[in-house]
Amino acid sequence: MGVAEHFTSEDSAEYATARANPYVEEMLAVIRKVSAYVSERDIEAMRGDLERRIREHPGTSIAIGFAAGVILGKLIQR
Repeated sequence: MGVAEHFTSEDSAEYATARANPYVEEMLAVIRKVSAYVSERDIEAMRGDLERRIREHPGTSIAIGFAAGVILGKLIQR
């Protein structure tokens, strides 16, 4: 059996689906939370929340900003 046969068999697909399902459920929960947050708050409230979190965790905020800048730069280069 070749590598391609292993990945295209029905048993492998069911196994992959079973393994991925908890991650999909977790991601859906995060999306629901973000959706509720955005629909319940106005822009000024979200801005205040963001500023508070940046003040509470400045190092993490800098790292996230740097990573986002690198990713955005790579996307713009393409």
